Parts: sequence; structure tokens; C-alpha cells
Amino acid sequence: MASLSVFYIFFVDIITKILNHNIRKKMKFFRLMLIFIAMVSTNVFANLLAIDQVKFSNAWVKMPMPGMHMTAGFVDIENLSDKDIKLVAVRTPVSKVAELHTMVMVDKVMQMRQIIGGWVIASGDTLTLGPGGNHAMLMGLDPNLKNQTDVALEFYIEGMGWILVPAVVQAPKF
Repeated sequence: MASLSVFYIFFVDIITKILNHNIRKKMKFFRLMLIFIAMVSTNVFANLLAIDQVKFSNAWVKMPMPGMHMTAGFVDIENLSDKDIKLVAVRTPVSKVAELHTMVMVDKVMQMRQIIGGWVIASGDTLTLGPGGNHAMLMGLDPNLKNQTDVALEFYIEGMGWILVPAVVQAPKF
């Protein structure tokens, strides 16, 4: 409800500013406001649709070792739809770079590899991003990242767009 109040105050302020300019500027600004409202509404609607089609749970980010500038993010992604979906990308404001990664065995040594093109999640299946396997690799970390801090991970699912997933920074779970 607070966000609606803030939006209302913002909207009233904008209307007041419009009334203080000439007609041409008013119309241009009004068109820009309509475009802005349409874009915000479309994004909110897309996220509401995605909620019915995909479920994110157990999201967390591993607390980086002291002096390290990279870590990993983990989450379970369940496809609730009747069609396959494709996880394509990840991003977060707490790192400069975020990539989808997996672990593979090469000559009896585990190696990390970036996933190009993402993962398909079949209808009814769950993709687990977890320690020692598939994960979101976060590089160029915000130096202020602290244990038990709330962070945002965003996942791009083809046809659904970016979906915001809240996560908590915490010590590794072994």
C-alpha cells in the first residue's frame, strides 16, 4: 500500500509540473508518462504470469571467503507450466558479472564451465542450482556484501522475461 501512496504523490507532482509548462511540452510529457506507465504495467503483468508458471525456492548466495571477489548463487526452479521453459541468464546488483555455470569432470578433475544458451526445464521438473553443480556464478562482488544480507537475484526465462528472486547471503551449507 505504501508503494501506491508513493506512486500517487509522484503522479500528483508530475501533473503539477505539467500544468506549469506550455501545451506542446505538456502533451510530450503526457505521452512519455503514458509510455512509462504502460512499460511498468507490462513488466508487472509479465511477473504475475510467471508466478503461475514457475516457482523459485531456497534461494541463497554463498558468503564469499575473505578477500575473494566471486561467489555463487543457488535456487530451486520448478516448472509449473504444461510446457518446457528455458532459463537463459542471471543478473544481480551485487556483482558486476553474473553467469550460469556448471561443474564437469575432466580427467578426474572437477572443472567449472559457463553455460551458453541456458538450461531447459521440462514441464513438472525442477532445476536445482546448488553447491558442486549448476549454479549462478557472481563475479566482481560488491565489497559491502555481508552475511545474512538480503540480495536480489534476477533470472531470465525465455518468453517470461526477468523474474526477481529474493535471496539471503549465508555461510555455506554442507
